[in-house]
Amino acid sequence: MAITVRKRARASGSLAVEFVCGSLLATVFVALALHLGIAIFGAYANDRACRDACRNAAQGQDLTEATKLAKVILKGYQSSSFLSAPTISAPIVYEDFAGRNLPQTSPYVQVSTSTDVFMPLGTLGFFSADTLKDSKLSFAKTYTFPIVRVK
Repeated sequence: MAITVRKRARASGSLAVEFVCGSLLATVFVALALHLGIAIFGAYANDRACRDACRNAAQGQDLTEATKLAKVILKGYQSSSFLSAPTISAPIVYEDFAGRNLPQTSPYVQVSTSTDVFMPLGTLGFFSADTLKDSKLSFAKTYTFPIVRVK
């Protein structure tokens, strides 16, 4: 009878150890999934903002109007607790070739945006400590669209 009591005690002790180890492992996976989800959402949000800003800038008559149109679109993208609002990261390229129709070329506008993503659980850098500085990850995107209206 005493032997069966000891076996039950050992079995319940091993279950507690398995539960603790499993919980720690699940916590690590949840943290990684949270970080990856936020990073993927940040890249998607920046890509969408850059595409919309470039598409709108392509409707401008000149560089100043294209810049205004791109900034209007970017104002519509609000920042959140972990995602900064997208900003224009490089000068807008507005190449209409002064209204001339050159062979094998077409007028275009190019917009570059960047967005910062703030990781909620701190830095998780496995391969390089320089990847995430201050728990911040930056995304940049550049789009090029043909100019819709040319002078």
